Amino acid sequence: MTQTDWPSKVTARVADALRARREELGLTAQDVADACIALGYPIPRSVIANLENGRRASVGLAEILILAEVLGVPPITMLFPLGTAPAVEVLPGREVSMWDAVAWVTGELREAPETPAQTMLNMFREHGILVSVASLSRQMGEEKRREAALARDPEHRAKFLGMVAELDRIHAQDIQAIRDWRARMREQEVVPPALPDDFAYLEPSESAQ
Repeated sequence: MTQTDWPSKVTARVADALRARREELGLTAQDVADACIALGYPIPRSVIANLENGRRASVGLAEILILAEVLGVPPITMLFPLGTAPAVEVLPGREVSMWDAVAWVTGELREAPETPAQTMLNMFREHGILVSVASLSRQMGEEKRREAALARDPEHRAKFLGMVAELDRIHAQDIQAIRDWRARMREQEVVPPALPDDFAYLEPSESAQ
């Protein structure tokens, strides 16, 4: 294998993903080109056609990101054909399992060294988990509150209200965990990610600190 073989393989993977998804959606190359223009980064129909036909030797990162958005897929799936092959050549001469390739790009490899970048990824990943947990406890509390409102039997209503009280307590703990984690991120001079609308009320108190 020469040094030029590997870049062409990467481009071919992107081209295959583009063609497969475009055909799955029933889009023409012109449809994709028009959608790229609408997103603010034009990719001409001729470029798309040349890429799919193997006449284009390279593809840029910006193009991959725009095409992924147009096609409605995660950008990582444009690079690595998940589910169609057991392994992939991530670097020249370095072939790993498909999932290890994905984990390498997303920073999820368990044996990865603890670098500042890895620490940053872990902090954001943990923040996402905390928000998801808080969303779930809030949703469960709302469901039980509705069931209590609809219950005609006093005993059933009391039972549901007891569940609501417990879920509200858990949700309060989940919210505090988000506050604490965001405070920890700021202590590390890391700007926390934006919160979902349901939890936007947390921001005023935090920014005032």
